Amino acid sequence: MSATLNLASDPAAISGESRPRILIADDSRVIRLAIKKILGTQYDIVQVENGAHAWDQVCQDRDIQALVTDIEMPQMDGYELICRIRAADDARIRDLPVITITGTDDEYVRHRAFACGATDFITKPLDSIQLQARVQAYVQYGEATRDLTEKALSLEEQAITDPLTGLRSRRYLMQRGEQDVAYALRHGRDLTMIRIDIDGFKKIYREHGDEMSDRLLAWLAKLLFANARTEDTVARVSGAEFAIVATATSLGDAAALCERVRDAVGSQPFSYGDTRIAVTMSMGLASLTSDRRDTIESLLKLANQRLNRARSEGGNRICASVMGEAAAAAVEEVTLAPPAPVEQPEPAGIENSPPPSALGDLAALDASPGDEPVDAVEIADAPAVLDAEESVATDDAMDLISVDRALALLAAGKGSLLGPYLESLVRRVDPLLEFYHGRRFGSSGN
Repeated sequence: MSATLNLASDPAAISGESRPRILIADDSRVIRLAIKKILGTQYDIVQVENGAHAWDQVCQDRDIQALVTDIEMPQMDGYELICRIRAADDARIRDLPVITITGTDDEYVRHRAFACGATDFITKPLDSIQLQARVQAYVQYGEATRDLTEKALSLEEQAITDPLTGLRSRRYLMQRGEQDVAYALRHGRDLTMIRIDIDGFKKIYREHGDEMSDRLLAWLAKLLFANARTEDTVARVSGAEFAIVATATSLGDAAALCERVRDAVGSQPFSYGDTRIAVTMSMGLASLTSDRRDTIESLLKLANQRLNRARSEGGNRICASVMGEAAAAAVEEVTLAPPAPVEQPEPAGIENSPPPSALGDLAALDASPGDEPVDAVEIADAPAVLDAEESVATDDAMDLISVDRALALLAAGKGSLLGPYLESLVRRVDPLLEFYHGRRFGSSGN
């Protein structure tokens, strides 16, 4: 029984098209024929006589799954060939299994071949079973690796693609949007987020069911994708809501894009079977530059707020400002201004005005005709500070000082000097208060 029959379950059933392709590089025609005889029943064999031709073949033929190469060859030896393969930019070439064959059992040759990136090493004379087993192992490993890679890419594609519409998913929109926003900020460019919602979609769903609703979403997705640019990201973010990240696009240009989409949707009502539905949309826009945002999350949130406003106003419209934004800004600006003073009305039925209390305005106690208001900046440097100190320190603080002098002391950080003055002021005002209260309540009692 031959070794080939042991390793291949049914080689006769393997067609030439389905067999893995193996490249043999050796300057000896006898060796190439010997390898072909060992592997030819299981694999599609391609032969070249030197490393240069082997390199060209590897670059051109994407079906090659393994390379069996000699070390000593003209034009390009096996070492250089392996090094080029391992340094290739193409992952298909870079990961290609390379089995080296040489007529010497020198350890230096073996170590150098592995250092260059050889996958395995076989010495001459060739052992057919060993050669078949190693080639088969690496081919099967390569096939399993490719299958896993394809499955991983498929899962990743499912995660970033909406299966119903074929548009990008919300996850992809946020990931790509982060990159687009960073690029726009770095280069001083604008970017606009567009949120789109089908008006009355819940009603359509209740009346026509799943299949009609799915067809409608797919129909709209196709129109959105057709009207957007190649560099824009069009995604279905939830239910009947879509979003477009329009790069290098101002708020005005994005509004023009929305009008094109509305015209395209309005010009051809959706139809399925005998059912025709006139579709309208609400849209909300938010711009990186005009709205002073710096993250994709903040843009998406603001665009959604404006989308809600468009829906609340009846739908079938584009909104680029949140309801009450202008009013809110005006209110904020007004609240920053100091409130106007409110005049207190005089108590009715009292002839004489009550004297000011000790905690009242000092200007009411010293309103001489010559006094003028003193600016706060002038107070800090005015010589009135010295006059105020002298006034408070003399006559046991019995004379009332002016408001200017009191403010000058406060501005100079010497408010403690006003203590004796305030005590004296209270002693003067208290009898007046007692007289006023006695007169008021005594007269009412008579």
